[in-house]
Amino acid sequence: MKRALAIVMVLALWPLPRAHADETLYLRLGGKTGVAHIVAESVSLWMADPRVASDFGNINPDHLKMRLEEQICQITGGPCVYRGRPMKAAHAALNLTQAKFNAVAEDVQTAMDHAGIPYRTQNQLMALLAPMQRDIAVR
Repeated sequence: MKRALAIVMVLALWPLPRAHADETLYLRLGGKTGVAHIVAESVSLWMADPRVASDFGNINPDHLKMRLEEQICQITGGPCVYRGRPMKAAHAALNLTQAKFNAVAEDVQTAMDHAGIPYRTQNQLMALLAPMQRDIAVR
């Protein structure tokens, strides 16, 4: 009995792995390099995706990548500040449908899959991006 109690006390005091408890979502996405990789692949996928490619025809991909990196960095707890226009203003003239918004989101998830981002982490980013649908897609 004393031995069992001693084992329980040792286990109770043993430091448990924190499993990224202190890491921001930004760091779990790979920090600056990881976010840049996800954004670059997402933009490439959008430009090749027949569902949305035409919507990106007049967009400077380098500028888009820079703003997306800032935005994702900021919303995931990174050290960046998003300096782009509000989502509603940036997308007002595009008349994007819910289907197109969903296609863009699918491509972001594909980019994260290719980057080896764990599913739970992917869901955390998608949960931050999903509310933007109200300002991006027309009703």
